[in-house]
Amino acid sequence: MSSIPARYDPHRIDPADLPGWLGWALDFFSGPDLQNPHVDVTLQLDVSRAWVRYRATPEAESFFSFLVWHLAQTLAGHPSFNLRKIDGTWYRLGNPPIFIPVAVGGDDRFQSLVLDDVYRQDLATFSAAYREQLALVRSPTGAAAGPSDIFRYAHFMGNLSNLRFTGLTLHWRPEQMVGQSFFYFGQRYTEGERMLIPLSVRLHHSCTDPFVLNQLIEEFRGRFDQD
Repeated sequence: MSSIPARYDPHRIDPADLPGWLGWALDFFSGPDLQNPHVDVTLQLDVSRAWVRYRATPEAESFFSFLVWHLAQTLAGHPSFNLRKIDGTWYRLGNPPIFIPVAVGGDDRFQSLVLDDVYRQDLATFSAAYREQLALVRSPTGAAAGPSDIFRYAHFMGNLSNLRFTGLTLHWRPEQMVGQSFFYFGQRYTEGERMLIPLSVRLHHSCTDPFVLNQLIEEFRGRFDQD
């Protein structure tokens, strides 16, 4: 556990102590035979109510960041999405970072935006941190490179705002990406009176699957029904 930054609040998990499917799947789908453990799902997500709430929320930096914060708050209550296999041992991270690739063009093409402590921040605090980091990565000098292993702890959340995709399959490295889910939002569009947005999710089958994804999405959408 000493190799994992304390700010990510790591808790060691022994699969043998877990009942049912999860206790079996953690090691089966992260074993040495390098089988592809991922399930890729693309949704056309109805964000009509989220858009209304965003327009009425002055502290939100952008619609994408508004969705990121609400998704992070939802993920905090779903332990399966917070499991990571680090150096052969499973952990649940109580406060993982958020990793966002930012397109900057030129030879670099992308910069990395990393946000800590999002689970514990209100929207105004998160928006200020997001605004500051986004300005930094878009500046002429860019942001300083973070630790090389930050990626394996983080939730990956991307924004392809110009692409109305109906499917997206991401790359993976079995020795680096064990347990993470990846979320990519696409170009929002209207269909009748609804606003939709593509959402591509890559699930690591050791700890997540379409069943728990459905629970996550239902709670995520339900956040925008609250007064």
